[in-house]
Amino acid sequence: MTVTLRPLLALGLSAALALPFATQAAEPDEAIEYRQSALRVLAWQLGPMGAMAQGEIDYDAEVFATKAANLAAAAPLPWEGFMEGTLRDDGHGVETEALAKIGDDWEGFHERRDTFIEEANTLAQMVDDGEEFAALRKQVGAVANSCKGCHDNYRAE
Repeated sequence: MTVTLRPLLALGLSAALALPFATQAAEPDEAIEYRQSALRVLAWQLGPMGAMAQGEIDYDAEVFATKAANLAAAAPLPWEGFMEGTLRDDGHGVETEALAKIGDDWEGFHERRDTFIEEANTLAQMVDDGEEFAALRKQVGAVANSCKGCHDNYRAE
C-alpha cells in the first residue's frame, strides 16, 4: 500500500540518520529530550486512532492506515533514551516522569516495551490485511492498554 510505505521509508531514513547521534547522546538531558520527543510522536499517531475507535471522530480508513503504519515504525524509537542516569531523581536537573523504579526493574520495563512494539505492529498488520474496523478498534485498545501498563508502573502522575 503506497500510502503506508512512504511514511515508513521516511521514518526509517530519519531513524537511520539519527542513530549515530542518538547512540552518542550519553548526556542525560539529551537522552531525556530524545525519548520525550519520540513518545510525543507515538501519542500523535495513536491519538486520532483512539478517537476513531471511541467514536469521538469519524473513522477515516486512509488516515487510520497511515497512523497505524507510522505508529508501528516509530514504536521502537523512544526506548534507547531510557538509560541509567536519566530517570527521575537521578540528579540530572531535567524534569522527567520516568520513575527511578525503572532502574530497579529493567527486565520488566523491557518486557512492557516489547509488548507495546508487538501490539503496534499487530495493528499495522491488521490494517494491511484489510481487517474490519471492529477488529481494529479492539486492537487500538490493546495498544492503549500496553501504554497504560507501562505508565501505571513506571511513570509519575
